[in-house]
Amino acid sequence: MLPTLDLVRTAGLLAELQDLKRLQPAHLPHSIATELFREAWMRVLRGDDTTEVALRTTLVALTSVLFPGADGRFFTVAGLDETDIAEVLHNALRRTGGRVLEGQLYDRLAAGIPDLAQQFAGHAEQVYELLPEALVVLCDQPRAGATHPELPRLVLSPPEMHSDHCLMTAVYAVLFAEQYGANPGTAFLGALAHHLHNAYLPDCGYAGELCLGRHLQQVIQNCRAEALAQFPSQLRPRITEALYHHERIDTPEGLAISAGDVLDRVIDVKWRTRAAAVTDQDILGELDLVHPGPLKDFQTELLSATGLWG
Repeated sequence: MLPTLDLVRTAGLLAELQDLKRLQPAHLPHSIATELFREAWMRVLRGDDTTEVALRTTLVALTSVLFPGADGRFFTVAGLDETDIAEVLHNALRRTGGRVLEGQLYDRLAAGIPDLAQQFAGHAEQVYELLPEALVVLCDQPRAGATHPELPRLVLSPPEMHSDHCLMTAVYAVLFAEQYGANPGTAFLGALAHHLHNAYLPDCGYAGELCLGRHLQQVIQNCRAEALAQFPSQLRPRITEALYHHERIDTPEGLAISAGDVLDRVIDVKWRTRAAAVTDQDILGELDLVHPGPLKDFQTELLSATGLWG
């Protein structure tokens, strides 16, 4: 079942979001994607509405494409007030997702900007002390890379953490939820939690899973149960209900999660191959490393004279 979105344009947007796995502003201990993973779980743990968490996290992810790390710390130093911040966030959302997002989703995301601007204007600091150990581990547990039972493992660099993958899958699931008629909060939470077992099972990939054979599902269940035991008892059923939709396509939420999962895995690889294949001409030409403006003619002439660009 294919959604009615312009899938080529949507894939382009998803590819831009991949950058959040590798962008790490100096004042953050992890990538932006991992920091969003941590913050989303913090909000779920304190009892926030899951759909509101899903929409807020997706909004921050989309605006971070153009302004990575532009949070309350930045806006306070920049001297922008709440109205100015809201204007910047609206511009970022429109430029990033305005040509792709359809239906009510864009409006629902935009509706969250005033609250986000208010938070940034107050420069509220996030506190993560209450995160279960299993979630902390996922922020430093690399994924398997590419594995095949008959071929050597291909270790991908820079490594992708499970938190990066879970966060991106969750955001992608929100972007597809409306198309499949899924509850965005349930799809988001199911995707956010779908690798909880890897807090105890270091990712062995497809090849390792084949080695586990008939023990695989039991191992996953046991490791997931160990992780879930660290969560508040009242929250465990909610997470378990969301995880019901993982790896199934007979529910709308399952379709959204499955779409997010496979797209993240493939686009992650394409991000790497694009980075490995880029040339100086791509950056100097298509990406305008020497930006248009009053200095461009001088700088272009100088680069041409030195033989660095012609």
